[in-house]
Amino acid sequence: MKEKLNTVKEYLMNLSRKTKIIAIAVLAAIVVGAVVIALVLNHKDYVTLFTNVTEEETTQILAKLQEMQVQYTSDGSGNIKVPADVADTTRAQLAQEGYPKSGFTYDVFTNNAGGMTTDMEKQTYKLYELQNRIGATVRLFDGVKDAKVTIALGEESKYVLTDAEDAANGPSASVVVMMENNGSPTSKQAVGIQRLVAQSVPNMKLENVTVLDGNGIIVSDSMSDGASSGEESQALAKLIETQLAQKVVHVLEPFYGEDNIRVSAKGSVNMEKIIRESTTYTTPEKIDEEDKTGILSKDTGARESGGDTAGANGVVGTETNSDVSQYTANANQNGNGYTSESWTRDYLVNQIKEQGEIDTGVLEDVTVSVAINGRTLGDLTTNKLMELVGNAVGIAPEDRTDKIAIANAPFYEDKEADKRSTMEVITEAIKDNLLFVIIGVIVLLLLLTALFIMLRKRKKKQEETEAEMLEEIPGEELLEGEETGEGEEQEPLPSPELLNVQNERSQELRERIRAFADENPELSAQMLKNWLRGGDEDGN
Repeated sequence: MKEKLNTVKEYLMNLSRKTKIIAIAVLAAIVVGAVVIALVLNHKDYVTLFTNVTEEETTQILAKLQEMQVQYTSDGSGNIKVPADVADTTRAQLAQEGYPKSGFTYDVFTNNAGGMTTDMEKQTYKLYELQNRIGATVRLFDGVKDAKVTIALGEESKYVLTDAEDAANGPSASVVVMMENNGSPTSKQAVGIQRLVAQSVPNMKLENVTVLDGNGIIVSDSMSDGASSGEESQALAKLIETQLAQKVVHVLEPFYGEDNIRVSAKGSVNMEKIIRESTTYTTPEKIDEEDKTGILSKDTGARESGGDTAGANGVVGTETNSDVSQYTANANQNGNGYTSESWTRDYLVNQIKEQGEIDTGVLEDVTVSVAINGRTLGDLTTNKLMELVGNAVGIAPEDRTDKIAIANAPFYEDKEADKRSTMEVITEAIKDNLLFVIIGVIVLLLLLTALFIMLRKRKKKQEETEAEMLEEIPGEELLEGEETGEGEEQEPLPSPELLNVQNERSQELRERIRAFADENPELSAQMLKNWLRGGDEDGN
């Protein structure tokens, strides 16, 4: 065994440096590839087993999954996932154990209704099953996170004749709907939920189904007259304010961009139901401005006279034209006559009566604030912006100065938050594309290995060229010159003729070295490095 190990060791030692590098690179690629393949093969698709389970029950379910040796994932908010291939089997086994207790199951009736169960118990289990099924159906609606249904069945009357009050106490239901965005279901969704429950329960009236959101606000139509509650008024006002703000953003976005605009709208909603009645009176066509008559409706009169002829009474030059009764009595001092007159006239005028009803939910006293990111308003003026905003939300021109506020200034930017958000985005991107990242790392390693091999080949070729160039330079002359320089300290001073010869040879050698350095700067630099290292390369 030892001999074989020595043989392998000698074989590896005899390999060239290039072969060793290639072998190490291939081995690293094989290891990385094996890791990637293992990750891909071990990857499993997880599906949701239960959602919105309480924290206590989540702990119990996870303990059961560990006993069953089933892999799982939990996000800490009551959502449990298991591999797709064992989801149905695991759900059935947990249902037999009675889990989840806080969620919805579909076997309440079948698991509890047996031969010893009374009719009342069967009806109760049937009601539980109906509530669960309606809740599961509501969760299928768009944006619905969870739904809880409670049904109260009315008592059946045992008498033929019943009071109207007893007949009105029919079945009722309430549905609490939690949305994914923590908001409220739309009015159409609320009506759909009401119809779903009303059609699922016998004798259930639509107005007896109440739909609430996760905040406890009633979102269903109560089908009753009268003013709405203060909470409904606030919810409606908030919805209208959001719509008005979106309209303003839609108008100003082309000029400044969505990220450079902040809009806030505020208003109050009048939830009172008002009925108005107005009466308008007009007179018929007049003969002239002095004509105060109309269409004659009633005319009564009386006139009496007796004795001698009486003289005229009253103011001289006037006559009565009043519509009220006229009473004339005359006792002539100069005669024995008597006259009495009474008259009544009624005239009709045109009369128009109008009745109108103002529904609830009238928006009143709207104010809008607009903040623009920038030191200037750009190409628009303040008056033009007020006109655009006022037309978008329906504010009268005379009220725009008091109800519209516009300000422009650079927005505050939190650089640290931007850095954190950038790192979070990068981390999430890496997690979402982990397989592609691993493949990219492998490709990068292969490219770096190939580049290293190419550079090594180039360096080796350069060293070979350098060695060839060194062979062309007369190294003996250089060594001879160095030896001559070293012996100058020991030998006596040479004659002037010998010095001239040595100087000429040194000058010639210097010129040749300079010419070689000019023609081959890279090789010259490498040679200097080798000489400075004291000939280490020669030893290698």
